[in-house]
Amino acid sequence: MKLAINGGTPVRTKLFPAQNTTGKEEAVCGENIIRDGILSSFRGNSSPSFYGGEWIHHLEYLFKQKYYFSKAITVNSCTSALQIACGAIGLGPGDEVIVTPWSMSCSATAPMIWGATPVFADIEEDYFCLEPSSVIEKITSKTKAIIAVDLFGQPFNPQLKKIAHDRGILLIEDAAQAIGAYYEPTPGAYHYTGSLGDIGCFSFTQGKHLTSGEGGIISIGAFSDKALGRRCQLLRNHAEAVISDGLLGHDDDNNLDLVGYNMRMTELQAAILTEQLYKIDDYIAMRQKNIFEINKLLCDVPGIYPTFIRSNCSHSYYVQSFLYKQDLMKGIHRDKFIAAVKAELSGEEKRLDKGVPIGCGYIKPLYRMPLFLRAQHPAIKGRVYQEGDCPVAEELYKNTLFTMMYHALPLTMEDIQDIGNAFYKVYENLEELR
Repeated sequence: MKLAINGGTPVRTKLFPAQNTTGKEEAVCGENIIRDGILSSFRGNSSPSFYGGEWIHHLEYLFKQKYYFSKAITVNSCTSALQIACGAIGLGPGDEVIVTPWSMSCSATAPMIWGATPVFADIEEDYFCLEPSSVIEKITSKTKAIIAVDLFGQPFNPQLKKIAHDRGILLIEDAAQAIGAYYEPTPGAYHYTGSLGDIGCFSFTQGKHLTSGEGGIISIGAFSDKALGRRCQLLRNHAEAVISDGLLGHDDDNNLDLVGYNMRMTELQAAILTEQLYKIDDYIAMRQKNIFEINKLLCDVPGIYPTFIRSNCSHSYYVQSFLYKQDLMKGIHRDKFIAAVKAELSGEEKRLDKGVPIGCGYIKPLYRMPLFLRAQHPAIKGRVYQEGDCPVAEELYKNTLFTMMYHALPLTMEDIQDIGNAFYKVYENLEELR
């Protein structure tokens, strides 16, 4: 049977169903808000509206109650959440922050907004989050924080919290990909993502578990310094003007020099997310079920291995990941194999710009971006970033890891079978790829 990449007939040409988390309830809320005409109730001065409107309050309350946070603070993106978190802990020029090379760029560049320098540590071979021993190697007297990413949908290594705590280093958790996942150190003791560090950051951009197009939330854990929450609120919304007005209560000296931003969420976004939050457990369960069925089909393909879930943790699966063993695939490199699989499959309705949602190696390690290789930005000027800094991340990127995002769609068993058939077809015809 000729492979599609060589001119044969693909396994599937019909588009896969689109990810859709907005339904009737979200539409009704949106219509009501548009009819009322109040799309945002925020004001950038010292008044009750400094904290936003009805839907903002409602979403923040539901979010903190569901995941046991002491405070939830809506913002316009997870990028904003990370930048605010870095400001809230007081980062400045001369400080260093340990970051991962494997995440969206903002996970590493957020400290640079405040003049602090990102320092890249390597990642785990099996779970792909920051590797504790590599983090320890990178800590210096200048290290003020760690930004740990819950990559692909599961919590980072819990050792990082002890490493940070023992050294007086603050821990920012980038939970953009892992809403609803948790660490369970003892039975029934659920520590949800967003509460595993001092400050957590979530994303609601298109394609995430919950989406309002754009949006984010900052979470303050039950045992975190409550002053961090106040600073995050100030930085979100014109801190200097609010403090100058002085009508919302006393601010301590640590807040008087804050320069705030406008990083506010709208009422429309908050209403959409509120309705979706009621359904988040169903969305996660759908992803987990799809993962289970896809893994079941692919486990008989030699050379392809579903990746692990960390002990005592759950996984909410923003991304489905696999390891590729070239020696079990007749020497065919991962990139050739995946290109052939993609040729057998189709994309997603409404997101044709994404193409077939299977990728090789996740992303190029961030320190290999021109921003870091040139090192001309004031926060990193003169620092040397180079290929080889994080060998585990580079090996996974170049040769051994691939990702898939079909699982986020409302798949039927027929859809899942087509995915499995595409992999089997390519494996059975590996000689065509030589």
